[in-house]
Amino acid sequence: MRGVLVADDFGLGLRHNQVILTLLENGAIDATSVMIDGALPPDHLARLERCRRQGAQIGLHLNLTHRFDADPAAPTISQLLRDALRGRVPAALLGDFARQAQAFQDRFERLPDFYDGHQHVHCLPGFAAAAAALPKGEATWLRVPLPRGAGGLRRNIRAGGPKTLLVASLARAARRRFRRMGWRVNEDFSGFLRLDDPVSVRRWLPRLLDATGPDCVVMVHPGAQDDPAQCPGHAAAARQVEAEILAGRKEHEP
Repeated sequence: MRGVLVADDFGLGLRHNQVILTLLENGAIDATSVMIDGALPPDHLARLERCRRQGAQIGLHLNLTHRFDADPAAPTISQLLRDALRGRVPAALLGDFARQAQAFQDRFERLPDFYDGHQHVHCLPGFAAAAAALPKGEATWLRVPLPRGAGGLRRNIRAGGPKTLLVASLARAARRRFRRMGWRVNEDFSGFLRLDDPVSVRRWLPRLLDATGPDCVVMVHPGAQDDPAQCPGHAAAARQVEAEILAGRKEHEP
């Protein structure tokens, strides 16, 4: 069975966008989340909106750690985590979620269908409260990177490594806050992978997809190996591998 497949990082680079748009248009994925400060030419936005009219969901990928060309130096996820655990989160960073949400509304003239976070920053202590305060509509939801049940968690730890347990622990606390604030959240999650290792991605992504139920939100990172814009710690070839797997599975659907 297939879950709800959500491609992260739309806007990271123009060639990545093209890959994600093709997957959306072919029905190989169900949603994507947009890095609102990234590469978003009008023709790509028009194609996104056509996909949405045909049933895809378009969310906001809250980002604090990826550097775009015009941005000042951004903190690493390790720095953010350390500051968050110490209760020393800069107010300017907390306020950036609201800025990005407003920028999305200005660009798309509507609210995002959902919110998630680059490197799961929306689930860090302190930042979860900022995420919970974002504007929402009746159907808007927040992604929680927490597999349901011990089996799902073990599978994702095997696929994604020890960091999976840390993220899941932070997500569990964030989910409690999101629910208290009246947010809709996903009840199951999958998609943790060793994104610096294309061989591991090729091995584990099909296994994760095969194990998901229809209500499971699955995080994927398809893209183009030859796009000059790449994320530190994320192998360019791994994005290509994910794109190939997702396209191939769609082709072989009955």
